[in-house]
Amino acid sequence: MIKKTILISITLVMLAGCQTTPKSLYAWGNYEDALFANFHEPEAREAELTEYLAFIQSTPKHNLRFGPGLYAEAGTFMFHQGNIQQAIHFYELEANNWPESKPLMDVLVSNLKSRNNMDKSVNSEGAQND
Repeated sequence: MIKKTILISITLVMLAGCQTTPKSLYAWGNYEDALFANFHEPEAREAELTEYLAFIQSTPKHNLRFGPGLYAEAGTFMFHQGNIQQAIHFYELEANNWPESKPLMDVLVSNLKSRNNMDKSVNSEGAQND
């Protein structure tokens, strides 16, 4: 009985040692850290966002796709920094890589383009009046 208990215990320990962590289907990079810093750590925000954007503009490793929403989040970060063209670029990447997000991304892109065109027309009218 003791031999059987020891044998079962050793077998369970060996099997537990063989367990591997599940692999992710997507490349996430420092997304969680960047998102947390964006909302809770203003002093680390810029560094985390720079690292996040560098990750998004790189090629995913190990034949993984970027996770759903990562391009859209990058677009939102760019929008908040005032870079409308880059925001549009990332929203279009999200729509192309994740078709289920296309309706929302199309609305965002359309709104940003019309807003950008309005800003340009207001600026050109202001320059003509001077």
